[in-house]
Amino acid sequence: MNNEPSILILDSDVAFATVLQESLEQSGEYHATVATNGDEALQELATRGYDLAIVDLGLTDPEGAVIARALLQEQSDLRLMLIPLVGEEIPAELADLKVQGVLPKPFFFPELPGRIADALAQPVGAGPSREVAVGAGPGREVANETAPVDVVVAPERLAVQPELIPEILQYMKLLSQEISSEAVILTSGEDLIAHTGRLSAEDADGLAKVVGDSWRTSARVAKILGREQLRFEQSVEGGEHMFYSLAIAEDLILSAALRVSVPLGLIRHRTKSTAEKLRGLIGTAR
Repeated sequence: MNNEPSILILDSDVAFATVLQESLEQSGEYHATVATNGDEALQELATRGYDLAIVDLGLTDPEGAVIARALLQEQSDLRLMLIPLVGEEIPAELADLKVQGVLPKPFFFPELPGRIADALAQPVGAGPSREVAVGAGPGREVANETAPVDVVVAPERLAVQPELIPEILQYMKLLSQEISSEAVILTSGEDLIAHTGRLSAEDADGLAKVVGDSWRTSARVAKILGREQLRFEQSVEGGEHMFYSLAIAEDLILSAALRVSVPLGLIRHRTKSTAEKLRGLIGTAR
């Protein structure tokens, strides 16, 4: 039997929970188990004790706040780390609940070991400071230095009803938050259609031209090989950053610029999920 701290991850988002589990176990310092609903989590606690439970407050059956209380009733010496909804703080209804840590979405993966260690170091019944509870930290401070912008440059290229534009931007913003990206852009050929994040319009336009050139190169290679162009997908790393692109339809491409510390598996899963949602809105109109 090892003496590694045991961590229970409760999140209905299997992809995110699995990435979190793998990140913790690859460090060699923790043993992590994933539960996707309240019943599974309670069964785990009944089977064995855990040092820390990470609970997503976005759970709905039952709600995250309800299951957090139930876990403490099951194991009174359990430490809690809560994942608030994106862009929100821990709700007032949980003000009386002493938690040992908060894991905001998005978060920067290099911060994870420190956040876990800090939570485990907190005595049971003692909560973190107010600053920590709202998700403050080095990664978030840097991210807030420049306010994000959301711009639709060429809505006519989307061929959708105007009332759908805000929904398209919202999907892009959520993707940016989920993978902690510097920017998410939507392009057609070399033309920038929309962008969200902290890049200037000039930089976003420059990335659009790079994406268009890469897409045309891929199409030429396919033609030379006598093959039909498959759906374009590309990831390019440079220094501390990565640029990931995925075609939604034909030359309509969704791309994200972000740090390489975010696992590629999580980037691909989140981007493909967003692409499917966007395809449902604009794919049939093109």
